[in-house]
Amino acid sequence: MRDTSPDWNNLKLAHENARKQTRVELNWENYEQYWTGRIHDDEDLKARRAELIPLYNFEYDPVKASARVEAGIYRHEAHNWCFQQNAPIYDVKPQLPSVTCPTLVTVGRHDWVTQVSSSETIASLIPKSKLVRRSPQFEEAELFQQTMRDFLAEALPDLEVKR
Repeated sequence: MRDTSPDWNNLKLAHENARKQTRVELNWENYEQYWTGRIHDDEDLKARRAELIPLYNFEYDPVKASARVEAGIYRHEAHNWCFQQNAPIYDVKPQLPSVTCPTLVTVGRHDWVTQVSSSETIASLIPKSKLVRRSPQFEEAELFQQTMRDFLAEALPDLEVKR
């Protein structure tokens, strides 16, 4: 599980984090549109993502961030459904203790949306889980990949995993 929350409570703190940050001036109307699922079309979703992406990296590189925005897949209908329909009722905490497979839970140390505490909750509720705090996706990509390989090699010793 990567950078996820067991329920929707993390958004309150995410909003506080967005208001406190000084990296970029946010258009708060656009911000609200994004987080409440009121995106007009795929281009609107891409534009809102481009506005928020500076918040997602500890060390912001505008060229790399722009490339990630361009490489993204945008489906505003799915985005809107998620925030309008799923978000208000999202809570998987009751189901997590029934997960029986080894589970790697990773979270970025500086994630502004999904705080470390969200992943700590998940890891505490899944019996065979391991929590790793990193900046997994981009800033420590090689370390993240190695962490995944090590976890798979330990969890599935009979599987050939390239290290």
